[in-house]
Amino acid sequence: MSRFVTPNEVRLPLSDGDYLIVKERLNVGDTRDRMSLALTADGKTVDPLKWGMAVVQTYLVDWSLTDAAGRIVSIREQAPDMVAAALRNLDPDDFKEILEAIDAHEARVQAAREEKKTARTGVTPSAHSSPSLVAVGGGTSGSRS
Repeated sequence: MSRFVTPNEVRLPLSDGDYLIVKERLNVGDTRDRMSLALTADGKTVDPLKWGMAVVQTYLVDWSLTDAAGRIVSIREQAPDMVAAALRNLDPDDFKEILEAIDAHEARVQAAREEKKTARTGVTPSAHSSPSLVAVGGGTSGSRS
């Protein structure tokens, strides 16, 4: 199994017969891009107001959305600022629908990856740490009080 992300695309349905084309999975570069798009001006923390836009911009490859004249607003292979401009012009409810579709897609992919990991090892993952048997049995670690 390759450790590299294959650049597959997935079609996600939206209301009214529209759809999105999104990346199946993000690679490290995409993940870092998403974080950088969401950072505050000082670059130190994630701005929650920027997070949704960063998620959509990072996953979105294309869509079927049209302008008032019925022409598809093409975003495939457009510069990030052009895609951001198109997203900023959406109705807030429509942007919310797009974000929710992408969030649900990301959750499905993550759940499938976790299931695959569990099936591959044949065991259920345990907690990263467990109590010391000495502590459970009431003994000490050997240090004096």
